[in-house]
Amino acid sequence: MFLLMASAACFSFSQTPMQNVLGRDCQSLNGKWSILTDVMNSGIQKKWGNPVKYDDPLKLNELHYDGGMTLDVPGDWNTQRPEFLYYEAPMWYKRTFNFKKENGRRYFLHFSAVSTNAQVFLNGELIGKHKGGFTPFQFEVGERLKEGNNIVVVRVDNIRGENTIPALKFDWWNYGGITRDVNLISTPETFIEDYWVRLDEGTMEKVLVDVKLNGRNCAGQKVKIKLGGTDIIKEIKTDTEGRAFISFKTSLELWSPENPHLYDVSIESPLDKVEDKIGFRCFEVKGTEIYLNGKPLFLRGVGTHEEIAHDRRRAFSEEDADFLVNEVIALGCNFVRLVHYPHNEYMVRKCEEKGLMMWEEIPIWQSINFKNSAVCDDITYMMKEMMHRDKNRCGIVIWAVSNETLPRIKERNDYLIKLVKQCKTWDNTRAISAATNALFYDETDSTKLVLQDPLADYLDIVGVNKYMGWYLKWKDAPDKTQWITHPDKPLIITEFGAEAVYANYGDGNNINSWSENYMERVYKDNIKSFNKIPNLRGTSPWHLFDFRSPRRAHAMYQQGWNRKGLISPEGNRKRAWYVMKDYYMEKEKNKE
Repeated sequence: MFLLMASAACFSFSQTPMQNVLGRDCQSLNGKWSILTDVMNSGIQKKWGNPVKYDDPLKLNELHYDGGMTLDVPGDWNTQRPEFLYYEAPMWYKRTFNFKKENGRRYFLHFSAVSTNAQVFLNGELIGKHKGGFTPFQFEVGERLKEGNNIVVVRVDNIRGENTIPALKFDWWNYGGITRDVNLISTPETFIEDYWVRLDEGTMEKVLVDVKLNGRNCAGQKVKIKLGGTDIIKEIKTDTEGRAFISFKTSLELWSPENPHLYDVSIESPLDKVEDKIGFRCFEVKGTEIYLNGKPLFLRGVGTHEEIAHDRRRAFSEEDADFLVNEVIALGCNFVRLVHYPHNEYMVRKCEEKGLMMWEEIPIWQSINFKNSAVCDDITYMMKEMMHRDKNRCGIVIWAVSNETLPRIKERNDYLIKLVKQCKTWDNTRAISAATNALFYDETDSTKLVLQDPLADYLDIVGVNKYMGWYLKWKDAPDKTQWITHPDKPLIITEFGAEAVYANYGDGNNINSWSENYMERVYKDNIKSFNKIPNLRGTSPWHLFDFRSPRRAHAMYQQGWNRKGLISPEGNRKRAWYVMKDYYMEKEKNKE
């Protein structure tokens, strides 16, 4: 069973998040939080985590949160107040909440994500830290809570550096803040901490169930598993460590994009019960083919950030997820690449509910310092956290370890190859991949684009980002260009495209026109080339919407936006959108 174990070296104090927080007994701590900016990074020294009130009228107190600025949680700070648009420094959040203790209960303070680093204080005491802006973390706080009002303070920073993840440079917006839900979770003294329910590798009928209890009396406990809508009821006993496992064969209605069936799964222990919606599917790679439930598959995808372009903010709610998923489906997709970090759990579940297969990745983008062993430790833990949270989501079919990292760096190659091998031991029910842009023209044959990345030898599916007609010229006609990747493995074109401003019509032969005409031509030329790739098993153009990126500085056309979206920030579809829609309709018609 893949269980996430704490790593004090990388993430001091943080605890393994329990599975399926959405199905727990929660007190929401969302809402208005008071804030203090900390541009000078002096809050730790001045003990801003302990906002106590002094009664001595002669003792100066410069610390006061209430009556000042507030921010909505969940939400990024960049878009809630204009003065924080480019803010990259610590920010302190404070909230008071009322608590009444119940006997026989345990309590956990759970953060779905804080971007990017967090230090959490409860009633003036530092209770934990977490690195990484896109995965959940929690702390057990029952002994630290008091009857009545309690104060939680969170120091958040989104500071970039040589040894941060993401690193100094990346091509999206550096949103900061408590960007996802905050909950106080109540559980019984012995509770269901973790579970993994799935089909065994390569089968469509053998179910595997792992369960782990947490508590003093977790050994020898009966655990009951039920699948709603069936007569399946299984009972198992936990071992001395509170773990239980069972495998059994049964006939199931399998999950697919055409029929995204999810079972109501109930897991019950003597004191606890957790319910979840779980689908069963068999995803396999054999030679150059990708199979879902035994049928060959072409992944009709698109890449999307966790952003609501028309509001210029990070997505955070179930409504946001519904909006993005509906746009993906409208394009004719059965697959979505969630870039470049683990997205909100609402998004993952909404994709699964509506029949979208997913590629999920960690924010290992370009200039990561693989020569620093501490950075590599952080990468490993981020991968574990992502896989731990979403292992029960059958819609996720590919875990990805990196995007556009440099194959000429030996430390990069050694580490990522090791990580790919490790991921395969953690989960054998999904493919492991990475997106590489190390594809170059053959020096002796201008019709050949050759992959030059040793990492690809170890991947189940090869992902390639190449912007033909945009960053790299065609040296020959697109339909004569050969993509020499791994002829024995499936290939997904994980990024391609061009930039254009919506309703800017101009010369379709001029790259500097930034026109829809030129973008449309790029898409048509790429599709001509794709049709000549024998092992192509998926495409994922870049990107669904135009998205914000400070590095995109063209004063006339970009203005802080990456304009590669098929849809403008206002929701208008560019000409290239219709090119991809037609391409996917043809793929669906032919069922390639």
